[in-house]
Amino acid sequence: MRLDAGELFERYHGVVFRRCLALLRNEEDAAEAVQEVFCVAVRGLGRFRLRSAPLTWLYAIATRRCLQQLRNRSSRMLKEALFLSEPSSTSPDPSARADLDRLLSGLSPEELALFAYAFRDGFTQEELAELLRVSRKTVGKRLKALNARLGRWTAGAAPREAALRAAEEVAG
Repeated sequence: MRLDAGELFERYHGVVFRRCLALLRNEEDAAEAVQEVFCVAVRGLGRFRLRSAPLTWLYAIATRRCLQQLRNRSSRMLKEALFLSEPSSTSPDPSARADLDRLLSGLSPEELALFAYAFRDGFTQEELAELLRVSRKTVGKRLKALNARLGRWTAGAAPREAALRAAEEVAG
């Protein structure tokens, strides 16, 4: 199967846009991010191997781009995207917010992406292995290490529940 840049865009731009919009929460920013994602994809077409579906590859590029954009803007926007929380009218707990800011600022872009996939999107380890192009065992090790770094935010909870719990704590 040969991938053509135009066909790739035509076929997947809607899904990539929805992913970017879900993370960035702004249509203009999402549209701009989609352009960046497809520019990166077109430059990488020669290196893309069909070990996974093109959508999986584009989804990973979109997630990394959007999380980096949010990280560059502010930690508040990044937390909202990662934890699915709507901007809150209540005053967040300053201590919890400071803890979470410190925690997120210490994560690498790869760890932020893993966090988003596992804790926000609820991907299984098998799905993560395909998306990240590593073994399921490697995914398990990375999640274990991330859980250790996240400490009280994830203590004993399933990934998605841990993210929701952290959002509630930060929102006060």
